[in-house]
Amino acid sequence: MFPGLLSLFILACGLTATFTGAVSSAQENTALSQLQLPQKTGSLSLKIKLRLQNETVFDGAASVRVMPEEGYEIPADPDDTPGEFSFSRMASGKYFVEVSAPGYLSVRTRTEIGEADPEKTMSVIMKPRPPSKATVETRPGAATSASLAGARRDFWTPHELEETISRSDAQLACPQGQVLRSVGQRMEEFVSTLEKFTAVESLEHYALNQAGERKAPETRKFHYVVTVTQNREGTFLLEEFRNGSADPKQFPAGIASVGLPAIDLIFHPMLASDFDFRCEGLGQWKGRSAWQVHFAQRTDRAVRIRSYYVGTNEYPVLLEGRAWIDPASFQVMRLESQLQAPIPQIGLRLEHLMIDYEAVTFRSTGQEVWLPHLAELYVDRQKRRYFRRHTFSNFELFNVDTAQKIQAELGSYVITNLSEREIACELTVRPATGTRGQTAILRFSVPARGKVTKVVGLGKDVNLAPSTVGSASFTHNGDASQVSVEASLVSGPNVDVKALGKIP
Repeated sequence: MFPGLLSLFILACGLTATFTGAVSSAQENTALSQLQLPQKTGSLSLKIKLRLQNETVFDGAASVRVMPEEGYEIPADPDDTPGEFSFSRMASGKYFVEVSAPGYLSVRTRTEIGEADPEKTMSVIMKPRPPSKATVETRPGAATSASLAGARRDFWTPHELEETISRSDAQLACPQGQVLRSVGQRMEEFVSTLEKFTAVESLEHYALNQAGERKAPETRKFHYVVTVTQNREGTFLLEEFRNGSADPKQFPAGIASVGLPAIDLIFHPMLASDFDFRCEGLGQWKGRSAWQVHFAQRTDRAVRIRSYYVGTNEYPVLLEGRAWIDPASFQVMRLESQLQAPIPQIGLRLEHLMIDYEAVTFRSTGQEVWLPHLAELYVDRQKRRYFRRHTFSNFELFNVDTAQKIQAELGSYVITNLSEREIACELTVRPATGTRGQTAILRFSVPARGKVTKVVGLGKDVNLAPSTVGSASFTHNGDASQVSVEASLVSGPNVDVKALGKIP
């Protein structure tokens, strides 16, 4: 009897287990059915625009989720417009919108969609995450324990940037591909949209004694002009003029520090292949979140970004360093570079360059461009040290239309290149006898099928009053019939144009 009872008990338990499972499955199906009831599709749509606090577009990596009060998340439609996310086939009702982005506070808000507004648009303001306490990772053997957020650093230590690393958020993966592509696009915009800008440049130069103390500064103030041109091959030329001249003798100690606006062009697609990049994570600069990107010049590529010129010789500089990139706009906020190795041929032991960039909005066009605001340079050369600080202010933009207006008021020289190659040029403008002013000598290049304008006026390219111009000569290394110069001066003789095989 006992074996029979035992068999019956097992069978009964099996039936009970089967029956219970059937009830549970039925309840689950009923619950899922009820959950899907509110998830109706319709013809309504929602567009979410991400904006920064200054109303500009948030172009960083962001996650945007739209959830109904009950039901499943609404998938986003494909949308390549920066800072915009679209959702379609939505039904009337109330929805939650959740937005998060690296370096910014997450936000959760509610919106309602109805037939009264079938294509609703809403803006979400992105607020930077408050800064946390800065920390620094110091490699073994580092000379100083320093913080890139402002604590004391020893910039006279070779490879200081490599030995002292600002710690980044290790829990947040850096989208290196997107960061490099996006910052490269910003560099392309800089070159393609910026023809010329001017600024006031204030320079402080300090020599250091053997004890490392700074002597009294030598100061300069320049009317600073930068021109950016691009040829059909996609390469570009950046030229600088200070008080109408490119003469390095204007600088203290006869050492010219030029090319500062071009350093961050290492991210431009035309130059980026010359460097190895490594995104170290989300760090901070001056209380703002920033992607921290390390860079180093590749030794198997030609150096195209920075060189020292001593006499007639050129000494390329292999750079390494770090850049801090805004996660919302992908603009470079800060860049530091140093030498990979000394250059003994010219006694260059150390160079440490730091540049802070700021957004500049030009009044004439409303265009926003990120340009150097402050640059500091530490140099140890031929057993001498000096520190130099450049400050830029009062930026103005000159495009083609503006340049034409200036021509009418001040006069100018317009050089046109009709050939299929870049032409090297030299324009010499002399003051008339008995008038004040110095001869202006401008050396520049005109891209293939391109045009360059040199404006005459005090503080302009040719630093002379138009009425004081006495004579002008122009030489170039192109064919005589393919380069022309037009002078729009009210007075003064025509330009003497000569074609030479080589520009001195």
